[in-house]
Parts: sequence; C-alpha cells; structure tokens
Amino acid sequence: MRIKATTVFEKNHNALNTGKYKYIINSGSSRSSKTFSILQLFWVLAWSNERIKLAAFRITKKDCKDTILQDMLKYYPTLDNWDKVVYNKSESYFTFPNGSQIFIEGTDDELKVMGYHSDYLWFNEFYKLSKETFDQLDMRCSNTIFMDYNPVGNHWADSVMKRDNAIVIHSTFKDNPFIPIEQKKKILSYEPTEYNVKQGTSNEYNWQVFGLGLKAEKQGRIYNWNEINYYDYLNIEKQTYYGCDWGLVDPFAIVEVKYHDGNLYVHELNYKSENELRKNLTTTELHQINANQDEGLVSWMFTKLNIPKDKIIVCDSNRPTKIIALRRSGWEYAVSVGGKTRLIDRIGTMQGLNVYYTSTSKNIEFEQENYSYQKDRFGVTLENPEDGNDHLINAIEYIAQKLFEMNIIKNI
Repeated sequence: MRIKATTVFEKNHNALNTGKYKYIINSGSSRSSKTFSILQLFWVLAWSNERIKLAAFRITKKDCKDTILQDMLKYYPTLDNWDKVVYNKSESYFTFPNGSQIFIEGTDDELKVMGYHSDYLWFNEFYKLSKETFDQLDMRCSNTIFMDYNPVGNHWADSVMKRDNAIVIHSTFKDNPFIPIEQKKKILSYEPTEYNVKQGTSNEYNWQVFGLGLKAEKQGRIYNWNEINYYDYLNIEKQTYYGCDWGLVDPFAIVEVKYHDGNLYVHELNYKSENELRKNLTTTELHQINANQDEGLVSWMFTKLNIPKDKIIVCDSNRPTKIIALRRSGWEYAVSVGGKTRLIDRIGTMQGLNVYYTSTSKNIEFEQENYSYQKDRFGVTLENPEDGNDHLINAIEYIAQKLFEMNIIKNI
C-alpha cells in the first residue's frame, strides 16, 4: 500500500499493535496530521481484517459527510486496489473485498446510536458529543476507539484520557512533513513574535490551540464561574429555586440554585435527555409514564429528584404543556421565564452576579467554560452566544431573571 506515513500515523499504529489500549486519543494542533493518520489507519485495518465494521462519527452525519467522507473520497482513490472497493454513495459506506466496511455516521440519529455495534470507532472533533452518547457507542465497540480533537477547554473526555487502557498522542503541525507551505505559514503567523505583532496576525489563543495544540481559554467566553465544594453548598441555609430547560434529544437540564447577597450558587441535578431517561426505565415505569403522556415523565423525574412541591420552578417557555403537567402533578409554582426576555438581558443579569457551581456539577463546569459569543466570517464578535453549550446555563439564567423580576436580585 502506498501510504505516506507521518510520525503521528506510526504512533497510532504502534499503539494499536500493542493491544493494550481501548482508547487512542489524538490531541494536538491544526494540520498535525492526526485526523489524516486515523483516516489512513482505517484503510489499513479494513484491508488487514476480514468482515470487520469500522465507523467514523461526527455530531451529525451531514457534518461527517462534508468532512471525513470528502477526505476519504479524495485520498482513498490514490491508493492501491481502490478499484476493488465498492462505495455506496446513497448510504455513505465503503465495502472491501474481504467483507470489511467503513461507515460514515452522525450522533444525530439517536435510535441508531443506542444500538450501534462496531469493531472500531473514530470520533472526530467531538466537542458537542455527550458523555451518554459516547458511553452507548463505547459499550458496543468490540475493539479500539480513536478520538481526535484540538484541545479547547475542559471536557468529559479528560477522564477517559486518565484510564489505564487509554493513550494520548500529542502532535503539532511540525509533526506533519506534508503540510502545505501556505497552511504552515498561516499557523506560524499566530505566534506572538515581534514580527507577527507588527503585521497584526498575532493571536495568543490561536497559537496555543492551533499552533501548539494546548488548552486555552475560549475566545469570546461569556462566563467565568468558580467552583464550590458540594458539602459547602449543602451548608448554605438559603431558599432553594429550581430551573428547567426541556430536552427530548438535547439534555433535559434541571438545576438547583441558592442566592445570597449577589452570590448565586448552582448545582446540577440532571443532564440526560428525555429519550435517554426513558431507555433506563423499567417496563412498569414506562407503562405508567406512557399512560400519562407528558405528565407521567415530568412527574416521575421531579419526584425522583425529590424536588419539593412548594418551591418555585422556572422553566423553558417553549413547552407550555410540560409546565401545565408539572402544576397538575402538584408543583403549583412552576412558571415560565417572564415575558419575552431577551437573551442578552438574561446574560446581563448573570454577569452582575458572582456564580459558584458545585464540585459535582461537571456539565455546568463544561458549559460555562465553552459558552461564548458568535463571531462573523470576519472574526468580529457578535452579541448572541453560540448554540450548543447552553442547556444548564439556560436553566440557571431563567432563575436569575425570575429572581430579578421578583426584586430579590438587585445588583446588576
């Protein structure tokens, strides 16, 4: 096979051959060849093993088709024996003469994800992939899982990297001898040298993440909250409030909040979607819930979390039937956030507070580190946040806005 192997490919190949690692994680800069090396390795694996199933995943199948698939269709035809491989265009998969197959997939098809069996998996740029989705695919993968990403902030995958059966391969663009010269120049232009500063191309964040492949605080980050020990949170003797951001496929975010003198203390109660919750129910529980439709799941969830029925619960206004279901089930103080409050106003309220999240609230930690303003194509920061990392944050913002409307929060 005519494989132009980089050092990154060799490191992945050697790690695979040891048989010691379930997780091979490629962390590094842009254009370090980490993605391309796994693409090459999939080709080698497919030819070297009979009747195995390999799958490349991104957040959506369309995204995976637009990126990974296009790279495969550009590169694979240059390799020996490409004419013996059958490509199914309508379903986006490759079939090899020995029966092995490479599939292009997305985690947006939740029904497929929950029952997906594979021999080898590849998660490419998985920032928005939930831990629950990863676990579902992980438990049905019989061999190795490859992961690659640019290290932006903290992520649940950090815990995977610490496992005994995991190895992290770090690389930068300097490890890729085949990088086009113009792309190399572009990355080098981010380095904060005196010359680049004068040229106006210096960018500390871009250099840390895309040049050195290191973690850095996300540009345009909206919130910087602090951690508090969970037991210290329990000892705060203040009124509790609850926030809810509904989610059928996205996280069904529920938080508990306490407020005192300009300080907002927040604790995560649930991050699983309604679909994920249903999959973990017993047959009897499912029958009871389905018989009562929305009211059944809502009542079951809030009962399970022991949320008192005399507390204020501030909810996402997009699902009014859910709020009605809560009230019918006894939570009479379930309300939606008042009026047509603009997101920018909710953010303004939050930025006037000192916010502390509990040490067990890992999804709150992740969201607040990655919640950032959108940028236009010229790099200009816009006033609206990016979508995706905002489920628990929305629930917290709803409570803060309600407390402001009730004149409990005043310092903004």
